[in-house]
Amino acid sequence: MALASAVQYARKRIQTITWKDDADNAIDLTGATLIGIIERAGVQSLITGTLTLVTAASGIFSWTYSAADVATAGSHFVQFYARYASDSSKPEISYRTLWHVLPSFDFPFVSPSLSPSASISPSASASASS
Repeated sequence: MALASAVQYARKRIQTITWKDDADNAIDLTGATLIGIIERAGVQSLITGTLTLVTAASGIFSWTYSAADVATAGSHFVQFYARYASDSSKPEISYRTLWHVLPSFDFPFVSPSLSPSASISPSASASASS
């Protein structure tokens, strides 16, 4: 799964992602709740934006960034986890994928003091809708 670059502090763009297996087949996400982790310089934090299933059977979901998700410019790793209501003992976990947050100029109305950290806990910022 390839991830598009984001721009530091920019939150209007919504990234649409298709989750595929090694044979390029879509992973069926029907009934799944999605959780994501961003790793920045070895520190992992939950994605605090919204992960929403778009076309679950085709493995398509969207990521609406939170301020924390795009607060830090740089090259980071992202990994997604799908927890299925029908079989919680068999989750799907994506490969760790490189994601770039391109730096922004310091516009006067942007708060560079945003913290990208969110503790890793069982609470998900996901939607199980299809």
